[in-house]
Order: sequence, then structure tokens, then C-alpha cells
Amino acid sequence: MTTIEALADLGFDIELALIEKPHTEKLESTYGNIAVSILKNVSVVHTLKSFVTTKAQKYDLTINTAGDILPYFNTGFTKKRAITYCHFPLATYRIEARDPVYIKFLKKMHSHTNRTGYYNENANLKLAKATYIKMVRNSTVITNSEYSRKAIRKIFNINSIVLSPPVNIDIFRNSVLINSSGNRKNMILVISRLHPSKKVENSIILAKLLKQNKIKVRTKIIGNLHPTELGYCTYLKDMVRKYNLENYVTIHTNISFTELVELMKQCKLYLSQCPGEPFGISTVEAMSAGLIPIVPDIGGQTEYVPSKFHFHTFGEAVQIIHSALNADDSERVRLSNSVRKFSINRYISNLQQIIKKLI
Repeated sequence: MTTIEALADLGFDIELALIEKPHTEKLESTYGNIAVSILKNVSVVHTLKSFVTTKAQKYDLTINTAGDILPYFNTGFTKKRAITYCHFPLATYRIEARDPVYIKFLKKMHSHTNRTGYYNENANLKLAKATYIKMVRNSTVITNSEYSRKAIRKIFNINSIVLSPPVNIDIFRNSVLINSSGNRKNMILVISRLHPSKKVENSIILAKLLKQNKIKVRTKIIGNLHPTELGYCTYLKDMVRKYNLENYVTIHTNISFTELVELMKQCKLYLSQCPGEPFGISTVEAMSAGLIPIVPDIGGQTEYVPSKFHFHTFGEAVQIIHSALNADDSERVRLSNSVRKFSINRYISNLQQIIKKLI
């Protein structure tokens, strides 16, 4: 939506192509009236039925904002007429690993059949890989961090432009930071999609170690839960019971923004539990709200989180958490100020500069 806003401000006539048409009521309930006002800048909404088109489209510019997983290419792509925002080159790994969830996604996007009419999974994966490579090599690639830029260079041997994603800094500063002074408790907040790839179990293992070291701190795990991942959520809850952590760890799924803000006001620390996070939007949100971030020493978060809050082992994380519980409000304000560079306005301005150079 922020990309749409940036294009509208430059005077573009915008068409939007999505796997599914936007659910206006859900967008409005999550983002408010601003979502509806931004989408009014879109003249046409298409539903993508394939991830490759053979006929060149007559657009001045095509921007793929899901360039981490969505291979999309047409013969009109050049580095001046196409932008791929690649958060991390995930598609290459998922194709090589034959990830069943990703295979299902590709099947939905493109029905590739052999002469007998049966779906050919191998052919579809091969086509997706070839399409992804063509897309990356024939577009201007933007990514979210130096960590991701190096990964893209390693795979494709191309240079990409680092443009951090837009984060609504002000809403968290105004809703949490200025209203939480002196009211925070010894609580750790974890914000993560509840999916095995996010290694949410690491936060439970760490909670177990904190209890063993008699560090009195509770952990609140919150995140979106898709119906297909109910088994993983059950696994996490079983871990909590197995380690007798019912009084130390609670899991909250699909909560509202208001509930999120209330939890942020209560917590002192934010834990990023997954090494190799390409950027970490929720980490920036937490920092803007005044929470002290504790992050792995591998990933894009190391580029903006002070090194004293990086951990390599669970033992190091325990020590950092123990010390960070005593952080004062002035440090929380400094951390909040340090991530203002990731604001929505900064993203719009920098993206517009990139676009102007292309056209």
C-alpha cells in the first residue's frame, strides 16, 4: 500500500495485480481509513492467473513487491521498466527443497499440464525456477538489508539496492512509548508468524533456561496463526507444558492491534527468536515502542540493533536479558529514536528517487 502511495504521488496511473482481490473491509479494520484512501488510487485490479506471460505488457513500470516468493516475468521486462522488491531469495531455496507448501502455491498460480492433461509438478517447478531467474536478471532488484543484498549477490551475482521496508514508526511511538513510562513489567514479548520456519520454539527453550537461572521474567508469544499450522501451535503449547512453564509462557494468536499495543506497554524486552531474519519489521516496531531488542547475531537486525543486544547462544541470551531488564527509560527513548529512519515517509521518498532515475 505504501508503494501505491509513492506511485500515486508521482502521478502514475496504477493497476494492481494480486493472487486474490483485496478484502476492503479487512484492510479497513486493520489499517483504518487510510487503506481505503490509498486503494482509491488504483484504476484497475487484476487477479493473477499465471506467474509468466509471453506477451509484453505496455506498462511504463512493473513492480513486484513479493519478489521473495512470487516469480513473475514478461518479455517486456528490463532494468528500467521493472522493479523486483526481493525481501530474501526464498523462492530459490523452496524450489530446491521441493517445499510442499510452496508447490501448492505455484500450482494455484500456474496450471502446467503435459500432453495427457495431467498436472506436471516437475515441469512447473522447472518453469518457476527459470521464471524467477529471468525476473531477477531483467529487473532492478531492491532488497531490505545488507544481509539480504549479499544473499542475492551470492545466488545471482548481481547488485541490488538496499531500501528498508516501510514501518509505521509513529503509531507505536505515540501509542506505547509515551504512555508506558514506569509501568513495564519483567516480561518478554515475542512477535512472530506461528510457522515452523520461524523457530518459535527457541523462545520457549530460552524461557526454560531463564527459569532454571531463577530470572523472574515471563514470555508473551503473539502471532498470526493460519489454520494449516494448528499442529505447530499445538506442538508449542505441548512444549510449554512439558517444561512446566505454564506460569512463564503464554501464547496469543490472531490478536487485534489494540491488544498488541496493550501488551507492548506491559513488556520490557522484545525477543527475536529466529537467526537469519532478513530485516525484522516487528523488531523495528518493538524498538519504536520502547522495548529493548534481544536478537540473534546473524541477520539483517544486526545492522540496526546495538551489538550489546546480539546473542549467539542461548546462554548469551540469558545474560543479555538479565542485564537488559534494568534498562532505564532514556535508553528506550534512544532506541526508539534510532529506528525513525525506517519510517513510511522515508521509504516513499527513497523509492520515488529510485523510480525517477529509472524513468
